[in-house]
Amino acid sequence: MKILVLACALITTTLPAAAQLTATYQPQHPYIENSGSAQLVNFDIILTNATKNPLTLTLIQVSVLDSTGHLELRKFLSTNGGRPSIETIPNRVLPPESATLVFNPFFSFDLDLELSALKFDFEAESADHKQITKGTLTVKPEPYRAKTRMVSPLRGRFIVWDGHDFYSHHRRWDYLFPPIREFGFTTTTGRYSYDFIAVNGAGDMSSGDETKNESWLGFKQPVFSAGAERVVASVDDRPDDHEIDMSALRKDLNAEFGNYIIIDHENGEFSLYGHIHQGSAKVKVGDRVSAGQQIAQVGASGSSLMPHLHFQVQTSAKGNAEGLPSYFHDFVRVRGAKVLQVKQGQVDSGEIVESNAK
Repeated sequence: MKILVLACALITTTLPAAAQLTATYQPQHPYIENSGSAQLVNFDIILTNATKNPLTLTLIQVSVLDSTGHLELRKFLSTNGGRPSIETIPNRVLPPESATLVFNPFFSFDLDLELSALKFDFEAESADHKQITKGTLTVKPEPYRAKTRMVSPLRGRFIVWDGHDFYSHHRRWDYLFPPIREFGFTTTTGRYSYDFIAVNGAGDMSSGDETKNESWLGFKQPVFSAGAERVVASVDDRPDDHEIDMSALRKDLNAEFGNYIIIDHENGEFSLYGHIHQGSAKVKVGDRVSAGQQIAQVGASGSSLMPHLHFQVQTSAKGNAEGLPSYFHDFVRVRGAKVLQVKQGQVDSGEIVESNAK
């Protein structure tokens, strides 16, 4: 085996820097989110193969550097082994003269690391395995400090059915994918979003025929404003039919949520409440709201698998805004028979929480 590897190495050449494998990242300002147990970074890598031939990605390596430029940690995905780690990247073939989005696979770091810079190295090989093309990328994420004091938008007990972790469908939004891109999407507005679904003490989300909205425990439950200030969008005329109005989507990217409300917190943060129940909006554009004020009810309008509240914080009211991390105040984490009081914290996929608000 070692002889075979050596033979391959002898016929492999590394193309010069001008060989045109380039890497960029999005969003422009990657943030560090503190989960309480880890530092989380949430951004996308865009690899551009400027050659006229397809390349297969064979290495992604990240080096974590402190503020003095010293190496703290190094991780990599490679082709080594019988079931190599690089195969966890689904779209490894980089088409010629085009860009491919790769979800950053190195998304969680210990709290004691200083994430001053993440230096990435990439390698991709030609179809005949005779040429290797290399690329590099340096990302300097910054901690995000939320500006709005937010409370839970639901009362009672609910599950974060899908949050924004690496495996969440919110996180895995490929805006370079042609069917998505053709509508005009260029960002991941829901990069830090949540789907909240009411549950009972046993964790059940529904009772009875799940094809009926009324069987879901959260359907028509009150939705509350997470933070204060001004309503800048309010739509509630769409039926709770789990369908996207495609003609509306071409005019307004937020139409994927069916009925929705957006609140401008007047500090660069906007909160969006999606899939609300038809006719349930209690606020209109221009209204001033306070944190904890009821604004609507849970519904199933737009792209909604089941009745739930979609909640996210973003940089503007536009459908191509960038997502922002959010932290909630005064809630409870349910850990089986135990409950943990949280003064301020992040939530994500799978967690069961309760609001302390009455």
